[in-house]
Amino acid sequence: MNPRLRVTAIVNPAAGGDGAKAVAALAAVGTATLDTVETTAAGDATDLAFKLAVGENPPDVITGVGGDGTICEVVTGLHRAREAGAAVPPLLVAPAGTGNSTYRGLWDDAPWETVAATALRGEAVVRHLDLARVEQTGHVVVLGSGSGLFAESLLARLGRPETGRELLIAASLAAMQSHVPYAGRVTVDGEVIYEGGIVETIAGGFPYRGGVLHLVPESIVDDGLLDITVIPASVELMDFGQAAVGRTLYQLPGVCWGRGERITVERLDGQPVLYEHDGEVMPATGPAYDLTALPAALAVLTPAEAPTWFGRR
Repeated sequence: MNPRLRVTAIVNPAAGGDGAKAVAALAAVGTATLDTVETTAAGDATDLAFKLAVGENPPDVITGVGGDGTICEVVTGLHRAREAGAAVPPLLVAPAGTGNSTYRGLWDDAPWETVAATALRGEAVVRHLDLARVEQTGHVVVLGSGSGLFAESLLARLGRPETGRELLIAASLAAMQSHVPYAGRVTVDGEVIYEGGIVETIAGGFPYRGGVLHLVPESIVDDGLLDITVIPASVELMDFGQAAVGRTLYQLPGVCWGRGERITVERLDGQPVLYEHDGEVMPATGPAYDLTALPAALAVLTPAEAPTWFGRR
């Protein structure tokens, strides 16, 4: 008889989704030994993931239970363990947040109960994702990063009564009403691909942000490169929103796209860039951010038939 799979779930009880329900689905599969640890403050998930990965008897699978911010913390801990020389177990992402874009990037629209059963019965496939690093801060980026409107919409969420994706939509509409484009420049591998008024830049690997917005539609998550989409000031914001939902963003006149190993986004007026990654707004400390690709830096569990944005299916 094969030994039971050992799984440890890192749970953020403060995330926007139902973490307890996600854990219950894991337990219901009945084919694994399941342990859970809960976070109590920001940064806990990073520390917990690191300690699990470098421990004497690491689990076979680490599950991140929370939103995209929680998953980023878990991945940061696993990446640090990998850099320290540990044989890091694969990550299983559970959808227990607001947008759950990382989950959707791995499992598309599959129900979590089905995914949990697939993973814990040994029917999932381990694949390696690219990550990115923000050079000014050292932050690890999983889902993606952006400047401008999307970061403003994250700030606009604060204090609103809505929840879930309704909150994301309401906050985005509120940010659109007050948004002012900034004068900026985007450079990919040393080549300037855009200079002028910028509404939004979106850089990273996963195509989705906010669970429903298809913002880097040509991106491949395991090609060792980063994609960036630039929305210029000439684009109407409502057209931008409709195209992002409808997967037609690159059909809008003026929208710019690039791909490379290193991306720089900067403001030309010297003011700090409003910048976010993985759904978390970063401190506005300088006029530029540099993003560098980290190829094949994270082992994740995925379906046998991976979504089309995996290049090595």
